[in-house]
Amino acid sequence: MSALEGNRRRLRTSAIPVVVLGLTGLGAIAGTAFAQTSTTPTTASAPMKVYDYPYCELIPDTVANGIVTEHVFNTLGFNTCPSSSFSTITEQNVVDAYNAAYPPAAGAALSTSATINGRRHWVMDTIQSTGGVTGSTDTLTVNGMELGLKAQLQVAVGDATVGTVPYVATTVSRDTVYVFNRGHRIFELIAPNKQVFVMQSYSQQVSSKLRMKTLRYIGPKDQLAAGWKYRSRVLTKTLTLTAAGTTQIVNDHFLNTFQVNPAAKR
Repeated sequence: MSALEGNRRRLRTSAIPVVVLGLTGLGAIAGTAFAQTSTTPTTASAPMKVYDYPYCELIPDTVANGIVTEHVFNTLGFNTCPSSSFSTITEQNVVDAYNAAYPPAAGAALSTSATINGRRHWVMDTIQSTGGVTGSTDTLTVNGMELGLKAQLQVAVGDATVGTVPYVATTVSRDTVYVFNRGHRIFELIAPNKQVFVMQSYSQQVSSKLRMKTLRYIGPKDQLAAGWKYRSRVLTKTLTLTAAGTTQIVNDHFLNTFQVNPAAKR
C-alpha cells in the first residue's frame, strides 16, 4: 500500500474512487472537475488571515446518473479542526451526518462513502471567497464539529478523481483570491511544461513532521515525478492568485496542494 493510499481513510461501501483534496482547491493537465450550482444563495466574503492556520475537510460523495459528486466541507471560518474532535470522526459518521442534513427526500442523492482530509495548514496570508459554491452557506456538523461547503466536484463513475495521483494537475471550479505577502517564503512546483504552481496548503497526513519551517527542505524527499522541480523563495513583492470560475491545482507526494500561477516567470 502506498503512503497516499494508507492515509486516505475510506469507507469501503462503494467501489467508486473518492478524492483527497487540499482545499478546495485542487488543478488541469489531466482532467476536469466541475462545480455544481449550490441551492443556497452565495455571497462574497471579507479576506481572512490564514497564514499557517490549521483546517480539515470532510468529503461525503453521492452518485447519480453515472456521476460522482464530492461535497467538500471545510472547517475554515468555523474552527481550527481540533485534533481531539477530528480524531474521533469516522467515514460512517460523515455519511450519516450528510444524509441526515441533506436527505434524498429534499432532492439530494444518498451518500454511501466519504473521505477525511486533514489536518492541513494554509500557506497563504489571506484567503477570500468571491462567490459561487465557494461562498455557499450550506453547513455540515459531524460529532459536534461544524464545517461549511466550499466546493462540489464531479467526475464520471470510474474516472480518476482530483488529487488521487501526485503530480497530475486538474482543473477545478472555484472563486477565490489568495494573497501571499511580501517577505514571506513561498514554495513552488514547476511542471515539465514550465507551468508554475504555488503551495496553498501543506498536509500532515503523509508526514506528521511537516511544518512551515521545514517546507523549504522537502524537495529531495518529495519523490518528484520526471521533469518536475521543487523550489522555495522569499517574495520581494506581494503575490495574488485569483481563481475566477476555474483554476488548476496539483498535489505532491506529501499531499501538499499547489495552485497554478499563470503569471509566474518560468
